[in-house]
Amino acid sequence: MHELDWEIIKADAKSWRKFIPLTQLIVFVMCGGGAIGRFAAENPADFYIDARVPVLPYSKQEILQVVMFLKIVAETNGLDAHNMRMPDFHAMGVF
Repeated sequence: MHELDWEIIKADAKSWRKFIPLTQLIVFVMCGGGAIGRFAAENPADFYIDARVPVLPYSKQEILQVVMFLKIVAETNGLDAHNMRMPDFHAMGVF
């Protein structure tokens, strides 16, 4: 896994604002959806992976790195990273 340079992310966070809903969706999917995915997407500042979670589609390190990215971009753009609204994607035509 490639480790991100958080100082560069902080410096360029304003240009990433338009990708916040997409990043929320990515985090949701990386967590396997459900309550954990929604928690990660809507509360990146408070997110943690409980030790009782047996299997995730991606490694915990990868998920936590994307959640940290979402948190930094949200906070830099003046959003409340403790209470973000999940984008409405209405099953994306799957059903």
